[in-house]
Amino acid sequence: MTAYGAVRRAAALRYGETVAVIGIGGGGSNIVQVAHELGARKVIAIDVDDDKLEHAIRYGASDVINSRHMDARERVLAVTGGRGVDVAIEALGLPVTFEQALTLLADGGRMVPVGLAAGSQTAAVEINRLVRRGQQVCGSYGARTRTDLPIVVDLAARGVLDYRGVVSERVSLYRAEETYRRLEHGAVSGRAVVEMALNDR
Repeated sequence: MTAYGAVRRAAALRYGETVAVIGIGGGGSNIVQVAHELGARKVIAIDVDDDKLEHAIRYGASDVINSRHMDARERVLAVTGGRGVDVAIEALGLPVTFEQALTLLADGGRMVPVGLAAGSQTAAVEINRLVRRGQQVCGSYGARTRTDLPIVVDLAARGVLDYRGVVSERVSLYRAEETYRRLEHGAVSGRAVVEMALNDR
């Protein structure tokens, strides 16, 4: 739901537009899939983990960038013919990636943050760049349950969204706290599912 809301509602992705997704964990992987399915001409996945980027290709990314080894902005400009992307979606909630997402935008581009920051972190925004280039920032925290849930369920039922593949581990309720800590530190490559059986340690 979060991915669909970000791509379809907040970003209002149009067929043939270009999209960059920063952070290819569980949420970012789903965003790549939805953007691909809704007709993005290019879906550029950005992360610092080669395994996550490999998954992104399987989910429909046309290009991948390991920002630990190369400058993401330079590479995005190269891939888009110097233009930048129409939509940049930030799925980590980090000030550095929030700021990075804004630098990837073309004129009139839309940046959609979906990652939640720890505490009350802030990010710097170059006001004149945003104003002069007609760029927008629109946060997204979900989708419209009544109208969007049936669409997302249909996409999953038809195999368009690989929701099972995004689940990288299943843990017992007793390991939930430890797993949340690992999620906070980026140590879970996709989604972790907490199974609620009380007798399973």
